[in-house]
Amino acid sequence: MNVYHNRRRDADILTLANVLASGELGETWRVHSTMDQDNADSLELGASGGLLRDLGSHLVDQMLWLLGPASHVHATLDWTDRFGERTDCGFVVTMTHASGTVSTVSASKLNHSTTRELRAYGSRGSYVASGADVQADALMSGRRPIEEPATWGIDSAENWGMLSTRDGREAIASAQGNYAGFYTEFARAVRGDGPEPVPATEGIRTLEVLDAARRSALENAVVAL
Repeated sequence: MNVYHNRRRDADILTLANVLASGELGETWRVHSTMDQDNADSLELGASGGLLRDLGSHLVDQMLWLLGPASHVHATLDWTDRFGERTDCGFVVTMTHASGTVSTVSASKLNHSTTRELRAYGSRGSYVASGADVQADALMSGRRPIEEPATWGIDSAENWGMLSTRDGREAIASAQGNYAGFYTEFARAVRGDGPEPVPATEGIRTLEVLDAARRSALENAVVAL
C-alpha cells in the first residue's frame, strides 16, 4: 500500500532538498513553508474535511520527508461557519523534529492570498524561494509531461530561490519536478524491482502529526508524539 504524497516531487521542494543536502546552510535550524490558495470553492467542508487534512497533509509530509520524524507539534487553526458547516480554513503547524530542526507549515484558502514561499535558516546562511505551483498550474492549463519531458516541472528563472551565505548570494536553479515519477516507482515496486515511493508507514506518520495538530489547536498545547 502506498500513499499519494506527490508533492514531495514539487520542483521547489526538490530544489530545497538539494540545498539542504549540499551542506551550504550548515546545521539546519528552521524551515518555513507557506502555501496560500485563493480558492474558497475547493474547501472541503465539515468535521471530515478542512484544509489541515487536505493541503496540510502534503505540507506536513514534505517536512517529514525533508527533516525526519517529528517529536513535538503545536498548531493553530482558522475556523469558518461561512458555508454552514464549521470548517478549518487555515492553519499554522510547527513541528520540532527529532533532529532538533524546527519546521513551520501554513496555508489558507479564504484570505484572498496566492502565496508560495519556502525559507530555510542554518548555521551558515539562509535560502529563500517564492515560486509557483509549476506542475499543478501546467496540468490545469492542459499541458502534459509526456509532451515536454525535458522542460516539464522546472520553475522559471524569475522564481529561483536565493542562497545567502558569508560567501555571497547565489540564485539556485530549479530542480525538475516530476509527479509522474510516483507511478513509475510504484510500478517498479509492484514488479519487485525497487522500493515503494511512499509506504503506508510514512502516511501514518503524517496522520499522527495531523491528529496532534488538531489536538494542539483545540487545547492550545504542545503535543508530544
